[in-house]
Amino acid sequence: MRESFPGLLRAEWTKLRSVGRWVATLLGAAVLTTGLSLLAASASKTDMNVHPNFVVGPHGDPVTDSFYFVHQPVTGNTTLTVRVASLVPPRVRERVNVDGNGMTLLDNPDPFAGAAAGIMIKDGTRSGSSYAAVLLTGADGVRMQSDFASDVPGSTSRGTRWLRLVRTGNTITGYESADGVAWRRIGTATPENLPATAEIGFYVSSTPAVYTSRGGGVSSVGERPTTASATFDSITLDGAAEWAGEQIGGLETPKGEARGGEHAEAGGGFAVTGTGQVGPKPPDDDIVEIALIGVIAGLMALICVGVLFATSEYRRGMIRATFAATPRRGRVLAAKALVLGASAYVVSVVGVIAALLLALPTLRDNGFAPPAFPQPSLVDGPVLRAVLLSAGFMALVAVFGMAVGMLLRRSAIAITLTVVLVLLPVVLGTVLPGTAPRWLMYTTLAGGLATQRAKPPTITLVEPWSMIGPGPGIAVVVAYAGLALGLAWWRLRRADA
Repeated sequence: MRESFPGLLRAEWTKLRSVGRWVATLLGAAVLTTGLSLLAASASKTDMNVHPNFVVGPHGDPVTDSFYFVHQPVTGNTTLTVRVASLVPPRVRERVNVDGNGMTLLDNPDPFAGAAAGIMIKDGTRSGSSYAAVLLTGADGVRMQSDFASDVPGSTSRGTRWLRLVRTGNTITGYESADGVAWRRIGTATPENLPATAEIGFYVSSTPAVYTSRGGGVSSVGERPTTASATFDSITLDGAAEWAGEQIGGLETPKGEARGGEHAEAGGGFAVTGTGQVGPKPPDDDIVEIALIGVIAGLMALICVGVLFATSEYRRGMIRATFAATPRRGRVLAAKALVLGASAYVVSVVGVIAALLLALPTLRDNGFAPPAFPQPSLVDGPVLRAVLLSAGFMALVAVFGMAVGMLLRRSAIAITLTVVLVLLPVVLGTVLPGTAPRWLMYTTLAGGLATQRAKPPTITLVEPWSMIGPGPGIAVVVAYAGLALGLAWWRLRRADA
């Protein structure tokens, strides 16, 4: 009588838990995950919160608030209308040389980035204060933005545009027009802290060009300021007084002299040049990723268990008894994969959660603290995703190791091969320059390490897996595990035990 599949699962579970070394190694995977994470957290430090150019917005988040502002005070309800007659964005080089090191321009698709000319109402002139703005951008058309977080797209026009801001109480409404006659409402905003008397006017900003260079185990990031220019005319403001221009934000030369944009009256309007950016600026460093770096150590233990779970029966000749009881070898393979995968997943979840909870306080003490680094919670969506997918990655690699063991039937060779397939792409990805490591992560098991990140992908960090998202990362590991299991099943059907 053939054994039922539930009975087969019980038999495989009994095999796994009856070997004390395997159980100890499974538990050791959780300990190693936690231990390496704590070690990495102790060695990681930052001074982001005390950096002289660090700015916090009205919601307590890191922002950048630098631009040239031609403004005047206004009290109560008001309306400002301006025609942006022209906007000339900066010319930016794709590559630069810094101390003999070639660096490549970093593409920035953020709607808050690029050159912009617009109108704004702001809580004074302090960098980081509340604001609402309607702006014409060099790449994304017209937009309405406020408090470094809200972004509402308008038309995609890049040519001459009339812009209007209307304040009614605490509500700011933005409009645009192609001819100054027919107006289109873009949206509304309610800035967090906008007093009765605020500064209103027109401005120009131009995001610094960010250049990156990575490879050889290091990653470098550098900024170069850019300048855009614009002309404004047809300016109407309720109760208008004299306009004054100034650079907002901490742009200074090494000698402490203020630098930035300028303005000049021209033909009844104003010609304005500006530099800087208005928008969010969270650091690329991901404290969840740092706290979960111990996953790499835990993987090594799980690979050993996975391979030995397959090869030990061949070494002892017990596999013949297993196939005699269950001739359908695919069922045996499936039962082994499910038992090992479920066991590894439970252990990995415990290890990952412990690593996160224990490493975060150390990271906080080492500078990774609010406001630059908001403290994550396990119930936060990106954090929970990182926990569950990281554990899934570890379990899938264990199953992959088991399948390799069924294929090769030699413990040392199978363990070595699996470890190399995980670690070699990490080493190569750290050494290779530019964006080449991205494709390495898309096509190897090492891409699964991207599951540790709670933040979006970036190419500014030395860790190659930070260049891809967690979805593609876990998908490539699923594909590897599925392929290895398919090949193991094929060999089981064709070759004797």
